[in-house]
Amino acid sequence: MQGDLRTGLRQLHQLPLPTLDYLPLWLETLRLRLAADGVAALWCHAPDDPGATAPATCWYAPQAPLSACERLATSDWAMPPVAALQRSLAHGEVLRGHARRSRGGLAAASSTLPRPPELAGCLPDGDLLDVCLLPLPRATGAAAMRSECAGPSAVAPLGALRLLVSRRRSQPRFSAREVAAFESAAAEFAAPLHRPGFPPMTAMTSLTQPLRPEPSAAIGDDVAGTLVWHRRQPEWADPAALALMRRVWQRMPGRAWPEACVVVQACQSLVDELRLHPSDAASPGVPVSKALGVPGGTLHLHATHLCAMGGRATERVRIALHLAVPPAIRLLLRLWQTGLTPVQREIAMRLLAGQSRAQTREACAIGVQTLKTHLSLMRARLDPVHDASLLLGLGGSVALGSGGRAFMSRGSGAPDVDATRSGKMAPRLE
Repeated sequence: MQGDLRTGLRQLHQLPLPTLDYLPLWLETLRLRLAADGVAALWCHAPDDPGATAPATCWYAPQAPLSACERLATSDWAMPPVAALQRSLAHGEVLRGHARRSRGGLAAASSTLPRPPELAGCLPDGDLLDVCLLPLPRATGAAAMRSECAGPSAVAPLGALRLLVSRRRSQPRFSAREVAAFESAAAEFAAPLHRPGFPPMTAMTSLTQPLRPEPSAAIGDDVAGTLVWHRRQPEWADPAALALMRRVWQRMPGRAWPEACVVVQACQSLVDELRLHPSDAASPGVPVSKALGVPGGTLHLHATHLCAMGGRATERVRIALHLAVPPAIRLLLRLWQTGLTPVQREIAMRLLAGQSRAQTREACAIGVQTLKTHLSLMRARLDPVHDASLLLGLGGSVALGSGGRAFMSRGSGAPDVDATRSGKMAPRLE
């Protein structure tokens, strides 16, 4: 289990994406594998000017109640300045602030990681694993992997990152092996890659299009929602839009809602921009759009005036929100759902991203015959119907015969699905 956990989290680190794009999936994977009840991440972006004021502290706490987020947003607590952390973490160290249960309650390890009550309220009251580090900048051009619509809204690199994992008091304590697994996984953010990362995956967009899931609220799936904006605050929102509005918070004194939510701030800026466009009965106004980088992908917002019965624009604004997950994450999730081993998933990712077999062998440190063996096993384990897109990208071809049966072919031969499943006439990928 621990080996598979390390491999899955390492593959996420290797994706050519900004850290915030894969951070939710990284946290959810860690939470499930450690049987934790709550996770959270806090960060601040690296300032462009070293002498500028400390950037705002943002956080992502999917299991935290809304009231706890509001209390944390209005508190005066913030992460230490990036410059101070750079002095104390100059060589890639990790600050630890674990709180372990003892007979007398929780025993916090000696550290410089303060935990105010508002932050503790966002996590279950039990064993807590807490680290702070300075993540390494992603590969050059990683921010450009976002959608072209993102434009200047692309997220700046992270200056500091804090990761927290907690269990309830009713659950067993974290074992020493689980603590070590958490610390080693978190340290990957501040350590250079020991192996080549995955190449840019622009070539896989057309391939992964059939794998694109319907919009939902699951981690790694696209999310779409709608809200109505009136008098500088949301008047109505469907559940998906409400979840997107609560996705990321930042510390801001005053009213927590809606001022402290990054998504709500973007909605208000769209409404302000929409008011600059003239509207009348014949032309209810020009729709305006915006792209915002949030944990999990790029959030696209589209705002238009709501019209009354006579067609005249009203003060209310309809805002459609769509969180677009990068294709690389969708593909990795699809591979995780197959029966492939971690090494075979990495081979598939590299080949589908456009790497040659020689480059794949070098990155995975395997020989020619070993790669052929893996490809043969992958051919047998992938389903010819549900995994047709993957098989096609790995060298096969897919077509639908009469009666809707799936056929895999190479050259003139076309064995049917029953023969393929039996392994007698499986398409060759070598």
